[in-house]
Amino acid sequence: MTPTPDQARERQAGGSVPRPPLTLVTRERLHTALDLGVRAPLTLVIAPAGTGKTVLLADWVARRRRSGESVAWVPGQSPGSLGQTLHEAVGTDLTSPPDPIVVDDAHLLPAATVADVSQVLKESPHAVRLVLATRYDLPLPVPELELSGMALTLRSGDLRFNDAEAAALVQAHADKATPEDILLFQEQTAGWAAALVLAARTLAASGAAVWPVVNQRPVLDVLLGESLSTLGDRVQAMLLSTFGATAVTGPLAVMLSGDADAGAMLADLAGNGLLVTAYADGSGGEPLYQYHPLLVELLRRRATGSTEDARIVVGAHRRSALYYENRGDGGTALRSALGADDPALVARILLAHGPEILAAGDPGLVTAGFEALPDGYLTTHPHLIGVRGLLRRVSGDVAGAVMDAASADDLAGTTDRPVTPDDDALAADAVLLRLWESRYGWYDVQTAIGRARSLLRLDQADGDDRRGAVLAPERLAWLLIELAAAEIWADELDAALGHLDEALVTARMVGHTRLVAGGLAHRAVVQYVRGQVQSAAQSARAALDVVGEQGLPLEYAVRAHVVMGFAAVSQLDLDTARHWHQLVVATDVADSDTVVTALRAILRSVLLVEDGRLDEALTELTSDPAAAGRLPSFLSRDLALLRLRLAVLVGDQPGIDAQLRELDRTGNETEAELARAMLSIGGRDLQATAAMIDQLLDRPDLYPPIASTAASFRTVLLARLGDVPGADTSLVDTLNRVAPQRILHALIPAGGEPAFLDQLRRHLASPNPHPFAAVALDKLSGYRSASSESGGMTLLARTRPDAHASPPHRLDAVVNGARIRLTAREADVLEQLALGSSYTEIAQALYITENTVKTHLMSLYRKLGVEKRSAALRVARTVGLT
Repeated sequence: MTPTPDQARERQAGGSVPRPPLTLVTRERLHTALDLGVRAPLTLVIAPAGTGKTVLLADWVARRRRSGESVAWVPGQSPGSLGQTLHEAVGTDLTSPPDPIVVDDAHLLPAATVADVSQVLKESPHAVRLVLATRYDLPLPVPELELSGMALTLRSGDLRFNDAEAAALVQAHADKATPEDILLFQEQTAGWAAALVLAARTLAASGAAVWPVVNQRPVLDVLLGESLSTLGDRVQAMLLSTFGATAVTGPLAVMLSGDADAGAMLADLAGNGLLVTAYADGSGGEPLYQYHPLLVELLRRRATGSTEDARIVVGAHRRSALYYENRGDGGTALRSALGADDPALVARILLAHGPEILAAGDPGLVTAGFEALPDGYLTTHPHLIGVRGLLRRVSGDVAGAVMDAASADDLAGTTDRPVTPDDDALAADAVLLRLWESRYGWYDVQTAIGRARSLLRLDQADGDDRRGAVLAPERLAWLLIELAAAEIWADELDAALGHLDEALVTARMVGHTRLVAGGLAHRAVVQYVRGQVQSAAQSARAALDVVGEQGLPLEYAVRAHVVMGFAAVSQLDLDTARHWHQLVVATDVADSDTVVTALRAILRSVLLVEDGRLDEALTELTSDPAAAGRLPSFLSRDLALLRLRLAVLVGDQPGIDAQLRELDRTGNETEAELARAMLSIGGRDLQATAAMIDQLLDRPDLYPPIASTAASFRTVLLARLGDVPGADTSLVDTLNRVAPQRILHALIPAGGEPAFLDQLRRHLASPNPHPFAAVALDKLSGYRSASSESGGMTLLARTRPDAHASPPHRLDAVVNGARIRLTAREADVLEQLALGSSYTEIAQALYITENTVKTHLMSLYRKLGVEKRSAALRVARTVGLT
């Protein structure tokens, strides 16, 4: 058979083109690059084995030949007469571009042939069109040619399969591969052709996508090992020193490897683009380098299989641990120390930074640190017992934490040794644990508070020159937060706020976001119980925001959530309040923290009352939350005031009397006096009641919510007395009390009075209305507590002149064989319908919004089984509801 011209040229050049595999994936973007490259004298494709160089070039050559273009193919191991062709090209002045010559495995070319290529490219570059595929750079004048636009270089980074190409390649070998399979392979191979093919073949054979591809590991090791073996010993040592980092910078590589040229080595490797890839960090600083996942796997196996390589890795871990320890990054330092084979180093970092790591939410890392210590290590190094106690505390091992607290206390009390920073750390950990115990009744709270203040010399008298403990900022911030938590429980709110402010400054100084969030969450509780509801909500929101997706520790998060729930109630947004309440209910620690338990019970009870579920609210409030001793006065106050409100709603006089006595007993006498003043309305001397309220409202220490309720109560009384100027003045005073913290919930009793809403409307029409009046009117006119529909009655409603009039309508009836019951408000709307009133007129008559009118009408229509007004009136008359 006569050879074709192409075949003759191939034989003359010394080889034939490999046949592209049947499962070839044509890579158009690289074909385009090669088409552009062969317009110039030199195109280089430089990449290690297995990156798809030969397959790419074979496909490209085949496509050009199908279109009638000539291309020669020369294997590097048998270059044939390539040298003669190059000699003939020297000095040649061609009028048209020569045919391209593809040299596969050009790294196998004899040195003399490479020298010939270099000479031609220097002297007569336009006489050739060379495409060289090689595993490494060759001694050619590439920079000079690139500067003049006569050379193109494709490297490993260019040959990596992108996601679409990888999908096509994997599915060509494993047609049942899922997108998840392909994503796994692409992530693990970083687009390396050989690894993708091996993974796909394993999937096709086994039916499961697994990684690493164990049965193909020898092939991968050969391919990667070949690339690695071409690197110098220093470069390999640098890679072994740094492969454990997620991303490496030049300075970090220098530190880990101890080699001043490590940054330059990384830059050189990244130029190739297979083993190492460079990324911009986005800030214009040092580039970030990432290693190929398979290279990381190979280096990890080398480190476990070779004593010398393991020694290099251990040295890098030690350098890293010391570096990050000196920088104050305890978490990274401990992770590095775990690989340094140095128990003393691990122990030192645990003692100095264990609390910091625990507070950052990583108990697993601290656990790993203790597990790395030899058996019995704490016997000879007892300073670590406090850190272990804190670890057990945050891990839920309460019994272990209590035992360690006692041991740490005993050791911290030893005085026959010099005071060192380690002693200070142990003493601080012991006090941290005692403060924690005191909130559950396992240790005297005042003793714990006193010990913390003494340790920090917070109660130091003039002339006392004893030094306070020298603590790391993170340990100090945590101790201050725990001290404040105990002070909140002990009713020392001013001291707690002061120590929380100190903790926040300290935590922010070192950028410890979880401790910042912890300080904010506790501050939110203090602000709430002082009646600063919206300020508390801002602190709670800041606590949740500062940690973002990292999330708050539960003991902090639950505080933020319960405060957000109360803030929503305060603004009469019950749906949002229920959302926050559910988060509190779902939190495990809510049942073990007495303050949170009480606040949760109060929040739930408030929501039950507003939903009209008075019996359930009474059940919820039957007993005090489980307490470590006497409840703080603020919890006793809030529980008593809520029970008092419920007793008033249901007309329980003994219950009213009991809660007044409870307020007196728990040190809330002012609130008790104000409640008694409002209750005196039952004596029918409205003037005397208003005067008593007025006098008490002058006191500076009143709890803002009850003061706001009393001020609105007084406003209604003055309006009933016909004292219009007095009522107007009282209304402005009420708004002044409510507006700063938006305590709208305190206005619910007054908001149910038509006269109060009328007064708000008149005030808004006046020349200089209060800026909060419109908000108050909008919220109150569109809100009705369901407690009134469940039989509850406020003091104001009970003493209204028409309060004892007989109800004008029946609420029960049988419609279409089913018994229905209208609410009182639905009956009012039905009455207005019968009078022929419009939606607007009904809203004005009942002091509700038109949307609320429509809501009641829809409910009426549903109960009566009708769809329009006339039918509703006809059915209502038939069954005796009108």
